[in-house]
Amino acid sequence: MEKRVVHIEDFFTEKYEKEGIWFEPKIRGISCGIQFLVTGVGTDENIANEERFSKTRDELEEMKDPVEKVKMLKKLDAQCIASFVKGIKAAEGCETDFGGKPLEYSAPFIEDLFYNAPLIKLEVAKFARDKANFIKGKKNS
Repeated sequence: MEKRVVHIEDFFTEKYEKEGIWFEPKIRGISCGIQFLVTGVGTDENIANEERFSKTRDELEEMKDPVEKVKMLKKLDAQCIASFVKGIKAAEGCETDFGGKPLEYSAPFIEDLFYNAPLIKLEVAKFARDKANFIKGKKNS
């Protein structure tokens, strides 16, 4: 019987969390045609960002106007999840545009996309929070 070779370092996720993994969200099993370069929540940068967003969230909780507070919390959540994304492109075999123009990465664009497409934002958040997605050689999409 041939022995199985296991390379323990293949389970080290730190490198891939920092570099990011291309991920195409699916909504109810339907691919959205966009891939995001998603970094993991465990990176030093993302941990620091989450702390900063948490402090801002606490400040927003003090707002008196409930409608404005909800709007600002939704914007903050979109910003937080957008901070995990370092790139965007059309998925393989797709031609994707926004407003008739090719997709171009910018933090404000991703924030706006996530604010207006919360289902995509939630899929990206789930992906970023699952360390198993950052195991070497894992195929994601």
